[in-house]
Amino acid sequence: MDPKIFKEILAVHADQLVKGQARSEDYLQLIPEEEAALAPLLSVAERIKSTLKPITPQSDFEEQLKRDLMAAAYLHRAEGYTPPDPSRDLLILAGIIAFIISLASLLVALRLRSQGK
Repeated sequence: MDPKIFKEILAVHADQLVKGQARSEDYLQLIPEEEAALAPLLSVAERIKSTLKPITPQSDFEEQLKRDLMAAAYLHRAEGYTPPDPSRDLLILAGIIAFIISLASLLVALRLRSQGK
């Protein structure tokens, strides 16, 4: 039997499973000579469908995510959280770099002075 026909039958069966209207017997009657090969595939599809739980619509997920983010923002504000300030961090970094350069210059000057004596 053509594998494309198997794929089509399984695809239609899967669509009907999603709608809750699938009956394996209907598909087995379409090709009775291939029942031995088709029946296990339909059975596996039905078992898989029975173990899956339905997914909530995307809008519910987005709403829940929005509520969670708003709650986190509220908690951060209530705890006195201040977001990072890039200009302050840059100033601190510049100060650290200037300190390191001045310390290195001082060490070089001391070494040159000690070698000159």
